[in-house]
Amino acid sequence: MGTSSELQAVVMAAGKGSRFTELTARRPKCLLPIGNLPMIFYPLQLLERSGFQDVIIVVLESNKTEILSALDKCSLKIKYDLVGIATGDDWGTADSFRYLEETNRIKTDVLVVSCDLVTDINISPLLELYRKHDATLTAMFVHSGCSQSALPTPGPKSKHKSERDFVGVDPKTSRLVLLASASDYEEELPLKCSLARKYGRICLNSKLLDAHLYIIKRTLCHYLAYNKTLSTLKGEVLPFVVKKHIEKSCKIEPPKVEDKASIVGEDLKTELKHFTQEKELVQKVRNMSAYTDNRFQVCYQRDSLRCYAQIYNKSAYAVRANTLQQYCLANREVVERWNSLINDRELMTVSPLATIKSTQLDSRTCIVAERSQIAERTSVRNSIIGPGVEVNFKTIIKDSVIMFGVKIGQGCNLQNCVVCEESVIEDNCELKDCLVSSHHTVSAGSKRTSEVLTDVDRLMEI
Repeated sequence: MGTSSELQAVVMAAGKGSRFTELTARRPKCLLPIGNLPMIFYPLQLLERSGFQDVIIVVLESNKTEILSALDKCSLKIKYDLVGIATGDDWGTADSFRYLEETNRIKTDVLVVSCDLVTDINISPLLELYRKHDATLTAMFVHSGCSQSALPTPGPKSKHKSERDFVGVDPKTSRLVLLASASDYEEELPLKCSLARKYGRICLNSKLLDAHLYIIKRTLCHYLAYNKTLSTLKGEVLPFVVKKHIEKSCKIEPPKVEDKASIVGEDLKTELKHFTQEKELVQKVRNMSAYTDNRFQVCYQRDSLRCYAQIYNKSAYAVRANTLQQYCLANREVVERWNSLINDRELMTVSPLATIKSTQLDSRTCIVAERSQIAERTSVRNSIIGPGVEVNFKTIIKDSVIMFGVKIGQGCNLQNCVVCEESVIEDNCELKDCLVSSHHTVSAGSKRTSEVLTDVDRLMEI
């Protein structure tokens, strides 16, 4: 594909997982297991099969050694450079991206992806859309109904409110003309008449998943280094750029080189267009071209700032494991979808280094990692068993994720649970729809339903 020389790949993996702190209390979010691999493996594998040969991974400095050690065990072909940011800095994704620009790590246009994306999508159509229009910003969207589960999310019962965006797209040209969070509006979504005048027809979507995979032009990287008020890519940069790119086109005089202070201090309505203004020769070539993606005027109506959306059909699979619900969903589906997610690596559902004495383990729906011990007369179905887990006899485990080092006593029954690392579940416990935090001990004979089991003094700050 020629992507290595054309685009730099960046994976954002410095998030603290504040939406499910019970899982991230003792390990980085990007290393939470999905199947038998860390979460960050999946976007890296996506980049690898898309033709990228190297990638920059943004992590917290304090997690750098642990993440590097985990990646070295994944046998990836893609070369990775971990860039650490200070643990105490409360940076958003745009702040991290700005840091890469300011430290001269960004050399070309950039493909940036979140560490929590699990998808089997071929990104070639996205790349082609970016190339075709020389787009300033190209975003990937997937129909959110592509994955669903009848099982409830472990923990207290509550109505899950998924994040929804209003995504407006010109159906003829794939121009991204509107992007807004549904939470910002109560009953009405105001639309400008200028949108209808300029594009004629707009397809408004409210059930698309923003995959957090974007192609960002180099000039926009320059702009982010100047405008330090934008902190997050999804929440601030994207809506801002989309809003600016649909404003009425006008000829803009390029700023004087010697007067850089005036660029920073001027009205943001023109500042971004100064950075994205094309060279005079490029403008002439475009004006002479017969190609246009506009209805009335040739050559983009002099739009030097152009945003596009690649919307994948309902057959495409994508999950963003950024909430407990989506994290559980990814683990429930990983075995079934393994061949499409990881098409060059056979899934070894049961490690040869595990000790399996039970005859009631369904190897078609389960993953059992190395050094785990499953005793006789134990039933395990539709579950992920991490490294070093000990399960004693007469125990039932179904639809659950058991992380490394967990000890489960005899006569237990676990249904739809997430049990974090090095927890202890003593004999004859019955847990249904529960989340057990790391290093927690569930006392013998406990019967719990739809609870988060944790020690108060071990709760992490959000």
